[in-house]
Amino acid sequence: MSLDVREVLAPDTPGTPGRTRLPLAPDVVFHSPVADYRGRDDVGHLFAKIGQCLTGIEPLREFTDPGQEGKGQHSVTTFAAQVGDESVYGALVQQVDAQGQLAEATLLLRPLSALKAAVSLMRDALSADPLPSRR
Repeated sequence: MSLDVREVLAPDTPGTPGRTRLPLAPDVVFHSPVADYRGRDDVGHLFAKIGQCLTGIEPLREFTDPGQEGKGQHSVTTFAAQVGDESVYGALVQQVDAQGQLAEATLLLRPLSALKAAVSLMRDALSADPLPSRR
């Protein structure tokens, strides 16, 4: 079962800092449009920051490969969202392990102008509140 893209890419809410409500594997890997990140703390922090940059996320379609029994599954969820005043189309590729934890994720965004705006917003957000591994 894949995780809801609106939950994965949502900003922290009071009482759930650090994305503790998401079932992230301890060694989760996140492939962003800019770099790869590893570990529950950093990836959870990034998802919360992305949730501040991408707003109005609306899932469009989900494609799922159930995988082999006991091995987890892969899915791709396409979605529409906003980056500031600009519309963005995205895809979140997920690998959920046999325990139901997110083991690997890849985020794709287009058009390039919206991606550049999102990268700029993320740079500012991470300057103000760095990754846990870089504090």
